[in-house]
Order: sequence, then structure tokens, then C-alpha cells
Amino acid sequence: MSVAASVRHNVPRLLRFSGRDSRAQFWPWAIAVFLLGMALDLIAMIPVMTEMMRRMFAYVEAHPEGLPQPQPGGPPLPPELMPDFTGFTLIAGAVGVLTILLWAAAVVRRLHDRDRSGWWGAAILPFQIAALLLGPSASKAMLSGATPSRPLALAASLNSAAYWIAFIVLLVILAGNGTPGPNRYGDPPSA
Repeated sequence: MSVAASVRHNVPRLLRFSGRDSRAQFWPWAIAVFLLGMALDLIAMIPVMTEMMRRMFAYVEAHPEGLPQPQPGGPPLPPELMPDFTGFTLIAGAVGVLTILLWAAAVVRRLHDRDRSGWWGAAILPFQIAALLLGPSASKAMLSGATPSRPLALAASLNSAAYWIAFIVLLVILAGNGTPGPNRYGDPPSA
């Protein structure tokens, strides 16, 4: 199935969490949504990078002697060079939510084709939420030059490992063959 055919199949079914979708109906859509999300994130990053470059050029002009040596426990860069990721973070968060919403029903229908509950698709969500909660504290500590606390660093590392394990398991399930013939979620998807 072409990407255009997969998009035509999935767009009208954005809120349909029943039925089954084949791999051919699911994967071009899933990849197109992923690439769209990446493109939107890159576009959102342009103003941040532009401002960062403007700050760097202004700093170099004002300080021809170069960067000062970082002080122990201090920020790694002078404060005027530190980027402001607030706008980007908000946009990236919105793009992430949009991506999840665009994938949700398609993932559920694909899981149904594998004779699995749609709740398998939510396996990664707790880890994404935990990352959103842990991320600002860890980022703030690193950007200020402080070392994140050991419990915070351990929690972030364990959460990241658990996320990737859950993601890979979900990916393997989504990539498998659908059940032949009817299953508890309906008839096999039509080509």
C-alpha cells in the first residue's frame, strides 16, 4: 500500500478504535506521522538555533579574549550564551501529543489485527509521562553546571531503559503478522 493510500485509509479513521488494520495499512501511516513530527520539531528548533547563533556572535564581538574558564559548580557557559528552550519545549510537547493522537487509533487497530488488546499501545505512556516530569529538573541541573542528584539521575536512567524496553516490545508486536481469519476483534482487514 502506498503512503497516499495509507493516509486515505487512516485519516477518516482517526477516532475509530475498533476493527483491524494490516501492516500495509498501518506502517506507511505510522512512518508518515513520525516524519511529520520530526519536520515540525526541526522547524520549531530554527528560532532557538538562530537566537543561539546571534548570542554567540554578539559574545565573540564583545569578548575577543574568548570564553572564561568554567568555575567548579558553576554553569558550563556564560549565562548570556545559555539557550532558552521554553518555546521549543512547548511546541515539541504539542507535536508529541499530536503524534500520539494521530497514531492512537491506528495502533489499536493494528494490535487488534494481532489479536491483542489496544491497551498494549499504552505500554510506553507511563515512561513518557515520567520523562516529562523528570526532564525539567535534570535539564535545569545540567544547564546550571550542577550535577543532578543521584536519585534523580538514577530515576531518569531507569525510566529511559524501561521506556526503550517497552517501546521495542510494542514495535515487535506491531510488526508481526496479523492473525489469519476472523479473531475477537473482527474480520481480517481488507487490502
